[in-house]
Amino acid sequence: MKTTLEFIKLTIVTVGGAIAILLLTGIASFASSNDLYKKSLGVGWGDTTTKGWNSQPGWTVTGVKEMKAYEKKTGTVLFDLQSEVTRHGDTAFFIQAPGDECFQRQSDCNRPDGTSYKRVEAKRADGFIGMSWVSFSFMIPDTYEFDSTDMSIAQFHSQYGPYPPMFMLFINEMGLVWHHESPEGMFVGEKGMHTCSPGSSTKKYCEKQMEDYQLIPFSELKTNVWYDVVFNINFDNKNIDKGFHKIWINGELVHERHNQTLWKRHKGADSRDMIANFNFGLYGSAKNNSYQAIYADEIHFGRKCSKLGINNLGYDCDQIEAQEIAESVPFVIEDRVHFHLTGGEKKYLKLPEDNIVIVEDKDIVIKSTINNNIRDELNKMFSIKN
Repeated sequence: MKTTLEFIKLTIVTVGGAIAILLLTGIASFASSNDLYKKSLGVGWGDTTTKGWNSQPGWTVTGVKEMKAYEKKTGTVLFDLQSEVTRHGDTAFFIQAPGDECFQRQSDCNRPDGTSYKRVEAKRADGFIGMSWVSFSFMIPDTYEFDSTDMSIAQFHSQYGPYPPMFMLFINEMGLVWHHESPEGMFVGEKGMHTCSPGSSTKKYCEKQMEDYQLIPFSELKTNVWYDVVFNINFDNKNIDKGFHKIWINGELVHERHNQTLWKRHKGADSRDMIANFNFGLYGSAKNNSYQAIYADEIHFGRKCSKLGINNLGYDCDQIEAQEIAESVPFVIEDRVHFHLTGGEKKYLKLPEDNIVIVEDKDIVIKSTINNNIRDELNKMFSIKN
């Protein structure tokens, strides 16, 4: 458990001649905060930390019982609406995921595929479909411990829980990565497979392919710097050719891809839940016992860019929407059909610089020459043999 103070605010309050000193800390807080367990996340009327979302049914969270028990035992506040560090306005969220123990439900901490996941994440209790705009500003503090695992800070999931997510925004050793799980749709393993959506109770809906896009290289990803992210995604599972996803970071279009976004309905799935759902916070492996934290602010939803209020951050929607780039190309493509049918054997269809990849004894072998720095990072991420 980290004991370094992320931020300290010392307030002297005089009441009836007595002086009370209030010490508030961002990592080991002795105050109690229940913001994560409120439908509003503690955000009041007029606050810009969240906007554009339907106040009913609001936000929800998994693992409430386990997280509250951990907070009580350790004196830690995992999710706090605070006012000391903000991107804009009066408040922003401070979210931390310590590595001393797994503080989630057993279906996350002890998954049937052998993985263990920690989660401090707020998610919408409702969903959306069609043309969608979302803004999300985040900052990584110095106390963040980078490791070889993927840590999600935002995701667009299916409203139908047993389905996998469509998109995740990762921090990992490759930097800031846009992870796409729905580009080729899914297949249904009728007997159930422990590798398919291992955190859900119904383990039969399996993504066919995963694609990763590098938005910010690790060498350029900075701590104590705000990143303003804008997503524009058309969630359409009726006309797949109309699906697309675009991402701007600090006002610059860095990603555009036209392919499948929303999952189609498959046998057994509730047709009413074939919509998208937005989650933000920290969600990733608990195996490395490492510590992560972020600040998050300006989490807005709209059907148009102009509804996000990004003008408050110095951006102009007309300039944003006028930008054009070439179609983005993933730097990693994984064959997940092979992964699921073999019980976890990885097969990569593409790695940086079009390396030829084959599967050999459940290890990945690269048969070409690539930049040493890239190869070193891939070795850590994928356990690749040179």
